[in-house]
Amino acid sequence: MKDNTNVVKQPLNAALYARVSTGRQENEQTIESQLDEVKKKITEDRNTLLPQNVFIDDGWSGEMLARPALDLMRDSAKEGSFEAVYVYDRGRLSRTFFHQEMILEELSDREIKFISLHDVQAVTPEEKVLQSMQGVFHEYERIKIVERMRRGKLFKARNGVIINGQPLYGYKYIRTDPKEPVKCFVDEDEARAVRLIWNWFGVERLSINQIQKKLFDLGIEPKKKKSHFWTKGPIVRILKCDTYVSGKAYYNKSESVVSKHPLKDSKYKKIKKGSRKVRPREDWIAFDVPKLANDYSLYEKIQRILDINQRCASKKKKYNYLLSGLVYCGCGNRRSGDGSSKYGHFYYRCIDRLRSHPYPAKCTSGGVNAAILDFTVWKDLKKKLFSYPIMRKYAEKWLKSFFVMSSEGVLEKQRLLEMIKKTEEEENRYSRAYGANTLEFEQFQELMKDVKNRKVSYRKQLADLAVKKAEVNLEINADELVEEVKEIIKKIDFSDKFRVIRDIIDKVTVTERSGAEICAHLPLPVTITEKLGYGPERRNRWSSECG
Repeated sequence: MKDNTNVVKQPLNAALYARVSTGRQENEQTIESQLDEVKKKITEDRNTLLPQNVFIDDGWSGEMLARPALDLMRDSAKEGSFEAVYVYDRGRLSRTFFHQEMILEELSDREIKFISLHDVQAVTPEEKVLQSMQGVFHEYERIKIVERMRRGKLFKARNGVIINGQPLYGYKYIRTDPKEPVKCFVDEDEARAVRLIWNWFGVERLSINQIQKKLFDLGIEPKKKKSHFWTKGPIVRILKCDTYVSGKAYYNKSESVVSKHPLKDSKYKKIKKGSRKVRPREDWIAFDVPKLANDYSLYEKIQRILDINQRCASKKKKYNYLLSGLVYCGCGNRRSGDGSSKYGHFYYRCIDRLRSHPYPAKCTSGGVNAAILDFTVWKDLKKKLFSYPIMRKYAEKWLKSFFVMSSEGVLEKQRLLEMIKKTEEEENRYSRAYGANTLEFEQFQELMKDVKNRKVSYRKQLADLAVKKAEVNLEINADELVEEVKEIIKKIDFSDKFRVIRDIIDKVTVTERSGAEICAHLPLPVTITEKLGYGPERRNRWSSECG
């Protein structure tokens, strides 16, 4: 028997992954405690940890799979940069059981060991089952904690306790007694701003833009002081808020729902993008706050003005921005659609200028005529994608593949005819056997039922094949197909153009009003792409004059 007692274990190249999800955790330095404990374990196991194999996501939600450090670790695993991954517990990988299992499977496929300090180390099949169960319990515990917190907040709110959070503009929360809940007080500076906004809009009849400028000139800043500029949204919300005159604020007014426009996984966000839906009024929980205004008639007047403005706005001329979300400014910011209903002119403007208006903006680039840019980009795209040589090449490719499919259809027809013939032969054999008294009636019935069902199925498949064949004109040639496609392109509507553009174009950068650079993925043949200066299977650029 071979003696392995003196075999020296070779140290493994190890990786470390750590994550904290909240600012509170970061402040308590739990990331450092994770790192210290995991590094100690790696040292005990006599494995090697290189600096480039330390992956840390600070302040990232475990519900999000798209995390920079986690993605980098997974990419490094593909490259074979390490042979083992150490974590504090499975929950660091993800709070979602499915995501945990997916990452663990990736590591297992590459024969990378996974070591969790506070979970079962799976070696045997039984231990692997237990490890999976622990992952399920992690997720269950997370859901249970969230639900317990939700119910606890509702209970407190129904008993008149103010739930800590962001107070409305004009108010502040102060804890006067460490043992007591917070209380709501008037923020005098913000309250003054609320009264000014109401008076400017309802009495002096200033526009929202004019109110924005006045607030800026007076040095009055919004609640969230990421910017010194007021945007239209917060001003409108102040104008619509009845709390200032009713003295009633509400908890549980809305609930989180799945976003209609979720973020792409490729975009890193520390929290999930969600949407809010207003709950029925009977579910709102009211609590008393000080009033900021006593003139309820002014509030009603403001609502009438807002309603009229809304109804007038809905009648304004609209424009469908074909390149919405794809246009960027030379300064690096995105350009957004901005139109003038009065004159029917619509532009792609730098969001820095839109957000800053009516204040001075850092970006000095002017707006680009949306109609001209949309037309020019679509024209250039058609020119490159739908030129006759390219279309003919793909038409021939499609017809060739169809020919193969049609040949396969002939073979399938022959097979089905043969199977039908065999079922008929079976029927004859069973009938002769029954006539010779070698089959009981029940047996005969059962066998005949089975063979008839099979024959019906084969005939149905044969009929479906005939219909499919009839739907396609086998006499069509490449030139005819090209002409048909060209006619379809002429009639293509906005929604189809919108979809095609997003399948191909990544980015349109406008550096000046006379031109644009288009970054796109074009499925062009190699010979043509070489002529144009870009490869067939990567992101490509071309310039377009947009006048």
